[in-house]
Amino acid sequence: MIKLTDLGHFESIKKAQNNTGQYVNYLNDVLKPAIKRGNWDEFENLHIGFTVTGESLGKVGDNNAWKSLQFFFEPNNLEKVTIDFTDKGKVIERNLRNQIKALALKMMWLSPHNYSIFSIYNTVKTLMNLAKALLNDGYNSFEYIDFTRIESWVLTESTYIDFKRGAIYTGLNRLFTESKGLPFEVAINKKLSASSFGLTLKEAVQYNVIPQRLYYLGLKKSEKLINEFYPLRNEIRKISDYIISYFDKLYQGYAEYLIYDDSKTLNGKIKWLLRSTRKLEKKKAVAFKEAFLAIKSPIKSEITELLKLHKPEIETRYNHKLHAELTLKIGNREISSLKEALSLFKEINGGCIWGLMSRTGMRADEVYQLHTIKGCTTEVISKQIIYVIHADLSKTVKSSQSMQDEFVSTEVGKNAYEILEALNEPFRKLHPERKNFFFNTIGDYNASSKSNLGKHSQAWFKKAIGDELTLTNEDIIDLNISDPSLTFNIGETYKFTGHQLRRSFAYYLVGYELLSFPQLKQQFSHVSLAMTRHYTKNASKFQKLRKYKQNLLHTVDEEKIEQKAQIYLRIYKKLANKERVAGGKGKEFAKSMIKAKRNLFKDKVDNDMLSLNYWKKQVRDQKRHIHAVAPGVYCTSTACSLRTQVNLMECVDCKNDFIVDAVFAEAKRKEAEINMLWDIENDELTPQTASEAYIKITAAERIMSDLDFDYEPVILPQTVQDLLIPFTGKRV
Repeated sequence: MIKLTDLGHFESIKKAQNNTGQYVNYLNDVLKPAIKRGNWDEFENLHIGFTVTGESLGKVGDNNAWKSLQFFFEPNNLEKVTIDFTDKGKVIERNLRNQIKALALKMMWLSPHNYSIFSIYNTVKTLMNLAKALLNDGYNSFEYIDFTRIESWVLTESTYIDFKRGAIYTGLNRLFTESKGLPFEVAINKKLSASSFGLTLKEAVQYNVIPQRLYYLGLKKSEKLINEFYPLRNEIRKISDYIISYFDKLYQGYAEYLIYDDSKTLNGKIKWLLRSTRKLEKKKAVAFKEAFLAIKSPIKSEITELLKLHKPEIETRYNHKLHAELTLKIGNREISSLKEALSLFKEINGGCIWGLMSRTGMRADEVYQLHTIKGCTTEVISKQIIYVIHADLSKTVKSSQSMQDEFVSTEVGKNAYEILEALNEPFRKLHPERKNFFFNTIGDYNASSKSNLGKHSQAWFKKAIGDELTLTNEDIIDLNISDPSLTFNIGETYKFTGHQLRRSFAYYLVGYELLSFPQLKQQFSHVSLAMTRHYTKNASKFQKLRKYKQNLLHTVDEEKIEQKAQIYLRIYKKLANKERVAGGKGKEFAKSMIKAKRNLFKDKVDNDMLSLNYWKKQVRDQKRHIHAVAPGVYCTSTACSLRTQVNLMECVDCKNDFIVDAVFAEAKRKEAEINMLWDIENDELTPQTASEAYIKITAAERIMSDLDFDYEPVILPQTVQDLLIPFTGKRV
């Protein structure tokens, strides 16, 4: 069934399909059996569904009704899709068309699996392509698609379908997974993939890494721009106000000019001051003149309305005479024309988008969907401020797709967001009904497209870097290491695209070992670790640079050794002072201290463990390893993958773990308790969610007990206890 991120809207939609008019349960009593029967006359006259007020979403046979479904399900989604059952406007064969509609309706209302509106759209799009291939073979039903036919298409290449792309198999496999209840037999008897036909999927398009020199220059220049305008962010709104009000003020000034006698020559003719060199300019000027002359004794408001209607272009050299507030000063920058205002807007907007993307790894479509209300929040973890950028990614669906709308950033990234917010807010006020973050600066100031964001950041980078974009020998070496399959030449002008920032973000962070793969996977919201590794391809080649001491990589390594040694030192000072340390490794060491007949620290046997140099040598010689898996939770195993999604139960008694702080455990316990109570209240509690809550709460309370942390135990409601499987074995 379709699953929406707005759970309240989703629940109201589900309820609307029951007790609507004459129907007690429209989906199961009417739609489900009608789909199975496959009587197209009956099927096409069915309702697609109903709104929350009981109105029909349209008839199944009405193609236009399908086109408007996204607005019903996801009214605030910025990325628009249109479910269309025509081939670029051409009607497709009826049987195939209705079979696809039957599958789409089953996915939407009757399937046990969860689908987004985008999943349904992509499935329809894929099956429409398969329908054309079937028609070319002389068949008009999906029951004729089987392994042999697909294999024939692959071998003969008789269709324009690319079977080396994953999308085609997603659509084919929908036929298999949703076969039950469809009005035709599905001949595919298992899930298919490219390997089923001896093919290898084409590797996704790889964007090259920005050479270190240019990447560093971009980071410096974007930071300089952000630092310049961040203190002026309240004044920056004036740039947008200037752009929005420019023509209103200019037209008001021109209207006043036309009223008074100084607009007329000695013989009574009007000095129009309008541009009419180009064809369009002349057409607008003529239309305005005719409308103006048709009015007897025009007043200022009438003239202004005519100017807004016909939009004639006024000669630039007269703007200073007609515009009341032509000059605007922002910091050290001065604006004296619309052209200069637009140029400054584009520079700040492009530089801040570049700065934000380079410090979060966000794609352009993720930046495009920045949250307009809580776009940036802060969290304090171990006294360190963490900045989190939020995006409205409503195309992702809980439990069926990877959902990630949070991107950790630096303070510079946070400042870039706040500048962008100040710059775009005045345009947003013109369209209170829109949820968009970015808007156009020309025309009616409507919502901007994603492509404009890319154009602004590319234009800023090109202008900011200037002649430095000419590739040097150093750049070529960098590019050959990161992308050996691509060819670059010394003296060429480097060509930048926005997605290179995401690749460079991954490549350099992993290359310098400032981030692990699981952490990067979460930041990028990838479903698979393989995609994350694709982004960081060839980053391992940074290892060859470690032999050179005079470079950034060596400095980073030394700082990491220092920090790991400091962590070890703090932990062992706690143990020496007989303070509580939880985790399997911490408890085991505490037990060994109790059993020992001597003081392991004071008797100088292990006194070196209270020396920073001792731990630095241990870490440098790779005799010891440590990494943080959560605030106050440290693991000493190199094989540990718990870097982002921490399972406390695995850490409680893990022989490799030290736990020195109960704050994270308490936070996880409270989160589990809140989620458990929400599930109970909304009738979403299942044996799985009940056991998850129990495990998280129990693990957190064990850690707090081990650390002698005072807490009030959570009492599990009876509804949760009833879903848990009682333990009947022997406890050890």
